[in-house]
Amino acid sequence: MKLKAFSLIEIIVAMFLSAIVISAVYSGYLFTHKQFYKFSSIKTEIRTYFQLAEVMNREFETAKRIIKKSGRNLEIEMIDQSIQYSFESDYIVRTVREQTDTFLFKVNTVDVEGFTIENDFVIDHLVLSMDNNKTVSLFKEYGAIVQIEKEDGDRY
Repeated sequence: MKLKAFSLIEIIVAMFLSAIVISAVYSGYLFTHKQFYKFSSIKTEIRTYFQLAEVMNREFETAKRIIKKSGRNLEIEMIDQSIQYSFESDYIVRTVREQTDTFLFKVNTVDVEGFTIENDFVIDHLVLSMDNNKTVSLFKEYGAIVQIEKEDGDRY
């Protein structure tokens, strides 16, 4: 009695073809996974950049004064609180009361423009240059009292 079965060569060919299909599917999976990870990290970086720009813009608009403390540090004086920023080379630290936020951006340059009132350098324009050609440019419009103080240094 003869049994119907596959020959050894047919089994080897089937295994070889299966290995090709499995390796193609696995390669596709690895490629897709790498692209998803790259997209996710870029998306996170962009979201963090816009969060930083939005927070700083809002604080600049509502601040009473923005004072340069040292080369890469500034203080934003609000009505009820004070916010400190420290622009390190690898990150930005924002401190409000006892809460500290860290933004992981490499800050290349911190350019400020402003004027001096009562021995404080008051900032009205700040430009942060970061890696990957990202910049944050912020302006502060001061009221008439500050403009008068800027010109003659007297307080009313």
